Amino acid sequence: MSSTSQKNIAIVGVGGIGTHILRALVATNLANVVALTRSTTVHPHHHHYLHLHSHEQPHSALPRKTLPSDLSSVSLIEADYTNVPALTAIFKEHDIEIVISTVPAAGLHAQYTLADAAKASGTVKLFVPSEWGLPSEGASHRGEDNTFGTKDGLTAHLRTLGLPYTRFFTGFFIEYLPWFVGIDTNHVVNVIGKGETPFSVTSEEDIGGFVAHVLTTIPSSSPHLKNQCLRIQGDRITMRDLARIYHKPLEFVPEGDEVPAKTPEEAAFKTFLQIEADGGMASTGWDRLTKTERGDAGSANWLWEGHVWKRVEDSI
Repeated sequence: MSSTSQKNIAIVGVGGIGTHILRALVATNLANVVALTRSTTVHPHHHHYLHLHSHEQPHSALPRKTLPSDLSSVSLIEADYTNVPALTAIFKEHDIEIVISTVPAAGLHAQYTLADAAKASGTVKLFVPSEWGLPSEGASHRGEDNTFGTKDGLTAHLRTLGLPYTRFFTGFFIEYLPWFVGIDTNHVVNVIGKGETPFSVTSEEDIGGFVAHVLTTIPSSSPHLKNQCLRIQGDRITMRDLARIYHKPLEFVPEGDEVPAKTPEEAAFKTFLQIEADGGMASTGWDRLTKTERGDAGSANWLWEGHVWKRVEDSI
């Protein structure tokens, strides 16, 4: 396929979900992709907790100087995420049309610099901020002082810049549900609340495939992408469903206690996520502004016509 029919895409961050998206983009043959990685090193244990806060793989934020062997053809560029002129030069040099950010929670504020550089490049038509989890839309308007508020706050900056964006809300990653409910710790499904509230889950492979499909086959200026929140859902389940699917006992966490985990930080984080899920906030159809279920979880799935989405049972 000629390069004129391909989109030039830069993906920022090559851990966890970033690698899944990168692999899917390369497989389309419809994208010329460069991958940006931070040139500084952060203590791995610090990254472990914070990257989970971004609903990604526990190990995904560890700095990497190389890509997996099947992606060795992709240009990997070390970049200073605080340097607007340097980032602008990279986007210009590669005539980048779309910037995809997969930075972890610890790096969310770097997205302001990335956005400024994308706008200054004159080539970037679409910015994909780092969401990859529960819906954050409306969090900053409610004054939430957490990851969701930080993610949502970037949208106002993108609007000020006049830089179109597409946000991807995915729910929890299917691959990490056993960790999420503490099976890795005590071999049971540990549940906060009654375990009856449905929530959205999607496999990392499907997230990568969906992102690659819509960004390469739909024009960047399309109303389907421009300033949109795309709410996908591979499966919709409850905690009680997980106990049945995993063939594990269901154990209710006493009020005030935390979900069992291997470290205090993980226990606090699992508990935070389960409280979100029990309250309905883990549905991709949740509206954080009105605190209600919109009823449109998975509403963007149709954009990947004919695709069969993986369910939790498929991961066993």
